[in-house]
Amino acid sequence: PPLAGEVAAQPGAARRAPEGAGPSTESVAAFVSYRLCHRGALAAAEPGRLFFAEVPRGIDPRIHEMLQPIFSHIKRDDHAERAALLHVCRVLLRRCGWEGTDDVSGWVRLYVSHFPCISCMAVICQFVRFFPAVRLEMDFDNMWTSRFEPADRQSVELEDGHSK
Repeated sequence: PPLAGEVAAQPGAARRAPEGAGPSTESVAAFVSYRLCHRGALAAAEPGRLFFAEVPRGIDPRIHEMLQPIFSHIKRDDHAERAALLHVCRVLLRRCGWEGTDDVSGWVRLYVSHFPCISCMAVICQFVRFFPAVRLEMDFDNMWTSRFEPADRQSVELEDGHSK
C-alpha cells in the first residue's frame, strides 16, 4: 500500500488518498500580510510572513486570552492560523494600546494551506470581534486534493463525484 500522502502507482486504477492520511497540524502553513492604521496613521505594515504550527514565544498571556482555541480531543493552541493572528495582535497592541483596538483600521490578508478547523474559525471570529474595523481577507487550500499531482487530483475528484 502507498505511504501516507502517496498515490497508488497503478496505471488506469482509481487513485484515492489512503485512509487516515490526513494533513497534520505540522504540515499546515499560514502566510499573513497586513497594512493597519490607528486613528488614520499607519501603525503597522507587513508585506508577508510565514507561520507554522507553534505557539509564538513572548506573547502576553492577555493576548492568548483574546484568541482562545477550542479544545476538542487535542490541544489546538499551536495552529498556524492562530500563531499568525497572535503575532498581528501583539504588533497592534504594542503600537495602539489595549484601549485602541476599536480605532484600528486597514486590512489583514491570511492564506492557509489547508481549510481551518472549528477552533481556528473561533480564533478568527475573536480577532474580528476585537478589531471590528479591520477587513480580514482570507483564503485557504484543501490539502486533501492539493497534495496530489494534477492528473491524480482529477482521478480523486471524479471518483468522489466532484469536478472543477
